[in-house]
Amino acid sequence: MKLLKRIKTVQSFVRQRRDAMCFAAVRDPRHRRGRRWTAQALLQTAVVGLMLLARSLRAIERLSEDLADGGRIKGLLRRVADSTLGDFLCRLSPTDLRHHLHRQILVEHRRKALEPTVLPIRAIAVDGKTTATLDFEANRNCQKHSPENQPPYWIHRVVNATLLSSAAAVCIDQLPIPAKTNDMGIFPRLWKGLLAIYGRPHLFELVSTDSGFCSEKNARLIDASHKAYWISLKDNQPELKREAERVLLARAKRAAPEAQTDWECDSSRGWIRRQLWRTDEMAGWEKWTHLRQVVLLRVLVREADGTERVLEDRYYVTNLVRGRLDGAQLIELARAHWRIENNLHGALDIQWQEDHGRCVQRGNGLAVSSLLRIIAYNLMSLLRAVHLRTVGARAAAWDQLRDWVRDAWLWPELARADEEATPVTP
Repeated sequence: MKLLKRIKTVQSFVRQRRDAMCFAAVRDPRHRRGRRWTAQALLQTAVVGLMLLARSLRAIERLSEDLADGGRIKGLLRRVADSTLGDFLCRLSPTDLRHHLHRQILVEHRRKALEPTVLPIRAIAVDGKTTATLDFEANRNCQKHSPENQPPYWIHRVVNATLLSSAAAVCIDQLPIPAKTNDMGIFPRLWKGLLAIYGRPHLFELVSTDSGFCSEKNARLIDASHKAYWISLKDNQPELKREAERVLLARAKRAAPEAQTDWECDSSRGWIRRQLWRTDEMAGWEKWTHLRQVVLLRVLVREADGTERVLEDRYYVTNLVRGRLDGAQLIELARAHWRIENNLHGALDIQWQEDHGRCVQRGNGLAVSSLLRIIAYNLMSLLRAVHLRTVGARAAAWDQLRDWVRDAWLWPELARADEEATPVTP
């Protein structure tokens, strides 16, 4: 009974998310003559296969035979060859799939599935990621690297935007990084798209980035849009960092931290504690006229003999007004930024092995495959963090969650079977 209840729960989620599985707005690049599969059937098969953690087109081909027998995907009548799927995906428009991703997020926002439960502010994180490392130039966005005494290789990189404040750390946008630029250079284009799609629905009010995006120009761009920024400060802004060290290290010596966490056991660093100091003395510093606060977040480690030492000091710049978040909430914000790595990028690299580039590599294949993985990841994250109710179910490992989804897709529709079996009272 427990198994049937779980299958019914996942099938209910699939029915509710039919819009995420509808690709009617994605243009079919093939000629009308000679089509054996509809674009809807191929795309839905690809997404379901990726939800089942398929790491290659060959794996999706094997799964398609079971999905065809289950009869749950309209138009999927038999096994889909990996070559057929690959030829279709490499010709598909990444722009159409990106718009589909935007629609998926807006629908979830209207469902109230993306409300801020992790943070007291609607926040997103932006970070770059390598989606494939190749020994050839697959497309013009691939960046060439030539290590000394080693053969050259090419990497395909994207920049992702992930929602941090909701229970499900869903990816809300993705753009490929052209070979001639970097994270900092692609940010204005990404930001323009984020405002155009999510500005009016007010999906977020703060953006968090690492030091790779730290520049006065990018910070001003965010501030001019009436949004808040929380940016990691490192050596790529040497003068600003030196001034932050001068002000905050002196404050840390003479004053107690504004906020600190309890001692907690970290799997790699042992027992650690975080302490926070901040200052508004640097507000409007030089060209940073929009700057309001600079924050020092110190990580302490406790040795076996009980002594404490400073493990690292991290600095952040922000245009948040001082009363918007207190010290403890700023610590949580700094920690929540890593959800883009631990949740999104970690799952893509470990569960789907995205950086191995095992899916389509020719044409638009790398960009299209990456977006399809994002759509599948979002669905799996929403299932676990929002739809499933029990603590045990939400803590399920990825392979266990995959098995539940597989059962739900292959078993008959239990809810409809129950409805058909229920007698109608006259």
